[in-house]
Amino acid sequence: METLWSVRRPVRDLRPGDHAWLAYANEEEQRHVAGAFVRDGLLAREKVVYMAASVKDAVPGVPPDAPAGLLTFLPIGSPFDPRAAAGALAAEIAQAKRRGLRAVRIAADLTSALRAPDGLERTLVFERHLERTVPPSTHITAVCQVDRRRCRRSDLEALCASHAVLAAPDPEFEDAVLKIVRTFQPAGLSLSGELDASRHAVLDQALASVLSPDNTREIHLDLAGLGFIDLGAINILADIAVRRTGPGRLVLDRMSPQLRAVLETVGWTMLF
Repeated sequence: METLWSVRRPVRDLRPGDHAWLAYANEEEQRHVAGAFVRDGLLAREKVVYMAASVKDAVPGVPPDAPAGLLTFLPIGSPFDPRAAAGALAAEIAQAKRRGLRAVRIAADLTSALRAPDGLERTLVFERHLERTVPPSTHITAVCQVDRRRCRRSDLEALCASHAVLAAPDPEFEDAVLKIVRTFQPAGLSLSGELDASRHAVLDQALASVLSPDNTREIHLDLAGLGFIDLGAINILADIAVRRTGPGRLVLDRMSPQLRAVLETVGWTMLF
């Protein structure tokens, strides 16, 4: 869900002044993206404020040795009061400034607020308050989240349009030749660039991070951006395809005509 003016940024590249958006597909994506945002801030000794309906819904991926006093949970009340929420955030930001903390990260899961009566209107009021706080800032970064399974599409589109930045997963691997990024709906990996012999170990490691040990989850590889793959890498994929059958099969999506021709030539298309 992107707009013509939105910019996708991996979590590691979010910077002060960014007011970002994440419509997560499942808890795995939330942990991977929002969790990284929270964890990176705590490890950098930045103030992190997490807003959610309850503590159990908040703070995915927090390291067990998180520095004391850097993480604050703010509950989203029922009914959601956007002005009160904005005031509580302002108080936390002011306190962080008095403590001399160099940066503040705001992670807000607005799913419960959006689903309440008048939820879209109340949430948009909160977003306008947050927009006035974040963009002029040199030390505040925010990621607003919703569970897109639980919200109306029209509401998601309205909220997405109020954010200029989309928060994306950090790449599993990236260099000048190859980029591998985790995907969540469907579960798997997106590969772009060129996959040659020097990057077989990278491919093995990335695949190991998404393949379920019990062989019950279908894994998709999005190959639309892959310009070249060598026979060794194809062998790696073929070996996995042979070992994974039934619901845990390996699926190659959006192959280029050139890549499909290579697979057909070596006779391995029947495996995928």
